[in-house]
Amino acid sequence: MLMHHMTGPLLGNIIIIALFGLSTVACFVVSIALLLYPGEKDTDHPKYRVLRDDR
Repeated sequence: MLMHHMTGPLLGNIIIIALFGLSTVACFVVSIALLLYPGEKDTDHPKYRVLRDDR
């Protein structure tokens, strides 16, 4: 017997994949934005260690 590897209606699977894909992209965008513009004015803040010129 041949079984399909995806269960449920195709439209439901597409919606779920799109939602999780968008949330993944949003997480990457936020993490990059916080890395580049940390919002911290203290030069000793640990986030600035990542952005040092000698790295």
